Amino acid sequence: MQNYYENKFESLLLEYGAEIAKEKIVEDLLYKSSQPQSRSFKSKFDMFWQSSFIKLLTIDDVKSENYILGLSQYIRFNLIDKNICLNFLKLDVQSFILAVRYSGIILNIEHHSWSVLKEIEQEVNNETLSIFFQTVDYLHAQYNHRLEIYEEIKNELNMGQITAMSFGSLYAYEYLIPNQDYFEYLPYQFDKNEKNSAETVWKAFDEIVKTSRRNTKKLTDQSIALALKSKLMPFLIGNGMTLQLQKQYELYKKLVAIEIEIINYKRNVLESFSFNKQVNYELKNSELIYANTQEKDHWSEKNSLLISYWLGVGTEKLLNSDAIHSIINTGDNLEANAVALSKAFGIQEQLAQVYGITQFSISNQKLDVYETMITITLSQAHFLKDHIEKFMSFLSHSETNLHALTQLTMHGFVIGENRMPFTFARQEEKIKRMSSWVKGSSNTVKKNKMEQILNFWTCDLYREDDHSTFQQKPFYKIDDFIFQFAWLTAYQNLNTAMINYVRKLHKNRLELRSETDNIELNLAEKFQNAGFRVFCQYQPLDREVGEIDLIAICENHVIVAEVKSTYIKSSIQEIYEYRNFTLNKAAYQLSKKVSHVRDNFLNQYFENLNDVKIHSWIIDTTLEFDHEYFGEHLKISMDEAIIMLSSNMDFINSLVQSSFFEEQENMKIDQIQFINLIESNTFWMKQIGNYEHNIQKILDKLAS
Repeated sequence: MQNYYENKFESLLLEYGAEIAKEKIVEDLLYKSSQPQSRSFKSKFDMFWQSSFIKLLTIDDVKSENYILGLSQYIRFNLIDKNICLNFLKLDVQSFILAVRYSGIILNIEHHSWSVLKEIEQEVNNETLSIFFQTVDYLHAQYNHRLEIYEEIKNELNMGQITAMSFGSLYAYEYLIPNQDYFEYLPYQFDKNEKNSAETVWKAFDEIVKTSRRNTKKLTDQSIALALKSKLMPFLIGNGMTLQLQKQYELYKKLVAIEIEIINYKRNVLESFSFNKQVNYELKNSELIYANTQEKDHWSEKNSLLISYWLGVGTEKLLNSDAIHSIINTGDNLEANAVALSKAFGIQEQLAQVYGITQFSISNQKLDVYETMITITLSQAHFLKDHIEKFMSFLSHSETNLHALTQLTMHGFVIGENRMPFTFARQEEKIKRMSSWVKGSSNTVKKNKMEQILNFWTCDLYREDDHSTFQQKPFYKIDDFIFQFAWLTAYQNLNTAMINYVRKLHKNRLELRSETDNIELNLAEKFQNAGFRVFCQYQPLDREVGEIDLIAICENHVIVAEVKSTYIKSSIQEIYEYRNFTLNKAAYQLSKKVSHVRDNFLNQYFENLNDVKIHSWIIDTTLEFDHEYFGEHLKISMDEAIIMLSSNMDFINSLVQSSFFEEQENMKIDQIQFINLIESNTFWMKQIGNYEHNIQKILDKLAS
């Protein structure tokens, strides 16, 4: 009995011939949304690879990206058939190895496919394959060695969560401030050549706190005070210091070092080797050889520039809002408060324009985006000004960072404020103190609203189902107490935090469909305002084509766009699986839509189709793989399209010169020039080429 793919292949064979049929059938496997019925098979991948046309595959076929991806998913999701793998392997060893890498099973040595792959290794006498398996075994052994070291130190410490917070905060003030993007060296660093990002160190802190020993009794003010007296204060005032405590703190530093190494090893070695074919590891004569042919993608520079752009948008919105009146009389805090409110407005605009999010709907609670944001931006402003900047003023005439931290803490005691390395308060007290930051008809309404917002930002360390990261929820909760960290909140990238909160942590919200509609409608409005004739969410009669997100026409130029939205990726696996499947699928869908527009749509608007120039774009909320082509389709970022359509290509200079929105209002875009600038990547080449100069100008502007 023939299966779906055999039947489909026969029809493709008759229509296109064998070569094109082989290309189209694997596209169907990987990118077609509807799933074939597979009652007699483990999955669609099992059905595909057991099809009779597989014997027609040639070396050129199995070297193609789609067939490698197809086999990778077969290895990943199924109990694989050894003969299927052997037949693929006989055609091309390197393609087979790449399929194993793309499957991701290198990250899981217990995966069921390894038993079959090990049998294949024994049966096939191939040096390249043997070296690959030896390399994988070596990488696993090295990773397990690191995990064992971590467990040994963790068990020796047997540290409670309050102690982990205390030591982590001491470590942060001692080694991480002043803040840097990357640190050349940290205590007990495993790899002396590794530059560790601040974010990686924060991840280590987060993991250590969340996996440290929980309290057996409910926390009280007295129990916290005792913990701080025995674990934290001796480092600040000297009294009570013991050799045992010093040893514990040194062990903690070692724990941080090995946790950082585990995070780096998983990402930079195991994930990179699995999913990025530009990265390669090979074991030769017991030595691990590393190669990387990847070009710099400028992601961090682009992201920094976009944060500046949205801060500019937020500043303009603040100046035109009633909120400006709430901070006019805040004295020395005016500047910090203005920046905080500008950030809140800017992130609100970014979420609305780029992600279609106009309110937070989390766990059946709807929260105002701006009020939710000012809770964290005002906290950030407070920690920067009253903790970090004050600490830096003491540091300038202190022998050590810990001495400066002691002065900061004592300064807090004098003025009656908590300036310890981390702060804490009962939840009800924090709600009462922060409720003035939100609007409400009564104090009760304000407190209820603030309780919901505080819950939004807080990770309950005792809830097993809370899978948030420190980036998404920077406050910790134990029993009735909320804990905050100046050194984390002060430097947190709130734009990324908010995007990933709603688009990753709560990716299955019911509101996602309406938000996607908002993205497409907002973009269509911007094209229309720029003078294009726009068709948004166009529904062809042919259902196989699917909805066309955007068609924009100007003169003889036609843009056909597929709009994609996602969260900001943090792992190599997330990045490359998004590329391999989501963006490749978008290109597959866009090819059908371009064909439909050319054959069935344009004749309604053009007499001579020979003069029509079609531009097919994937407009996506990610910056990865920006301005790369997927098939014939250019992938660009949503932010770039929005900025260009708003006539803000030179936004850095206009931000510095305070003419940002004057230029936006007065300038009209040339539609054809807009298309040419997008397709020539002029916008980013200009921004990145002047990145250091531009960032310095922004910093000088903020400091003035």
